[in-house]
Amino acid sequence: MPRTSKSSKLTLGVLGAGEMGAAIAARFVIAGYETLGLLEGRSSESLRRAGEAGLRDAGGAAQLASACDIVFSVLPPSEAESAASLVADGMRRGRKRVCFVEANAISPKLTMRIAGFFRDLNAVYVDGGIVGSPPDNARRPRLFVSGACVSELHELDGTAFDLVELGPEIGKASGMKMVYASLTKGVNALLAAGLLAAEEMDLLAALVDELGGSQAELLRRAEENIPRLPADSARWVREMEEIRDTFAGCDLPGGFHQGAAEIMDMLSRSPFGTETRRTRDMSRGMLDTVSAVARSRKRRDSGD
Repeated sequence: MPRTSKSSKLTLGVLGAGEMGAAIAARFVIAGYETLGLLEGRSSESLRRAGEAGLRDAGGAAQLASACDIVFSVLPPSEAESAASLVADGMRRGRKRVCFVEANAISPKLTMRIAGFFRDLNAVYVDGGIVGSPPDNARRPRLFVSGACVSELHELDGTAFDLVELGPEIGKASGMKMVYASLTKGVNALLAAGLLAAEEMDLLAALVDELGGSQAELLRRAEENIPRLPADSARWVREMEEIRDTFAGCDLPGGFHQGAAEIMDMLSRSPFGTETRRTRDMSRGMLDTVSAVARSRKRRDSGD
């Protein structure tokens, strides 16, 4: 993998080798940064992605904290708290100042609790939220940040992400991620729910005809997104629950996204729930996806 030299001696850590984490690590490596992770116990697919990205195993949390100037946590939200605790424990064994960027899809309440792990350490805690697709040669996501924003992060602006600062208050960046995902992933979950309900009432074909005439853009969105939702749905269950908690913290109803979490869980338990973005059947369309998910749900409910 080609590298471009950097005058900086920054060493970066990336927790997570999913689609986003591995892609971010790859852009750091291409830019010439030494990039480390914690790979013990990760799945074979994660290890393959890490290898392709050039992400090296640090060997443990203490070694990661001793080697890295900045650590980015880019994990499924269910792993955010335990991963941060592990890194904080590793930092207690060393003296190096480390910037920890909590960039997972979690609620402001949870990110503030995680910030407490680093309060008495030689650490800078950055609340972060990633919006957009994994980086490649043609595009970069936005990394929204709040709380402290160290100069080292400015150096990384334009490598794996475009940096957007939201001020000094921890919770702003995670809140931005939550409200953005509430609309994007939340709408996709609502589309899936509406189509599944139509299928249950033998109205799917009629609904699609009506959408094609009166809501063509909505139908295009459903056709594009519904077939690929199962590949990501398992890790999005917790994200929808974090959005629910975010709304509750704003004294707004969280039931919308509790329902979205249940739809994501349903999709994850369908015949397509074991797919990944790389392995999913690209030829399967919206109608086949909805019909198969509805059938599997009936079989599961009947105990077959």
